[in-house]
Amino acid sequence: MDRRRVALLLVVVGVFCLPAPQYLGWAAEATSPPAQTAGIYAAERIDLGDEADRERFVDRYGDDVALADYRLTTRYGDDYRAPNATRRAVASAMANGSARVESDDARADLRGIAAEYEFVRDSEAGTEGYYRLAVEDGGAVVRATPVSLAAVANSTAERAPRYEDLSAGEQETVDAVLNRSTADDPGYRPLVDDPYVDRLPTAIWKGDALYSIYSYGHVDDFGPGFGGFVVGLGVALFGVVLVVIGSGLYAYDRRTG
Repeated sequence: MDRRRVALLLVVVGVFCLPAPQYLGWAAEATSPPAQTAGIYAAERIDLGDEADRERFVDRYGDDVALADYRLTTRYGDDYRAPNATRRAVASAMANGSARVESDDARADLRGIAAEYEFVRDSEAGTEGYYRLAVEDGGAVVRATPVSLAAVANSTAERAPRYEDLSAGEQETVDAVLNRSTADDPGYRPLVDDPYVDRLPTAIWKGDALYSIYSYGHVDDFGPGFGGFVVGLGVALFGVVLVVIGSGLYAYDRRTG
């Protein structure tokens, strides 16, 4: 084979190598198993009679039943019609036991809050800042009665889903987290398409036992396509070298031929 044909072959092979980052990335995505979630989940059994357990439980899931007062600001204006007036009414009720509300928009906000939440929380008062919310007279009167953390924990637990109500696939996902949360290996990453994974983290009842499935960590995983892309960069660089060598060889042969 003469040098020109060798040179042209090098150039052709090099050109085919140039888009390697793209097609190797696609190939890696197509041939890899389903990706795992970025979140790492762990589980622990919760004893509602234990104060430390209650605090962790409410800290993780208490927002399901209790609305924190800091959310009643203009920052969350899309959620409420009159967030500032509503916040002032709730703050007055927490401080004095009850408050009258004049604004129609604030009354509407309070009716919506009472329909969704059982409690409100004074975010500056720690675990002692929970109040049972009651809205009367169409929102014209709002009442806030102090409650213990235990009351919030119990209400949160009552809303937790039950293992027995899940499908077989959802139960497998929950069992995988529960069974793989050990002292030696506390975290588990399910596959992104596993049933029920979109509900994690969550509290859940399994029989008479209450479990807390919580976020244990996070992994920045770019996926298999990124690995193929990186390998492809090396292949593309090799292709550039082949094109340069082939082009130089072809030009040299033409000058000397």
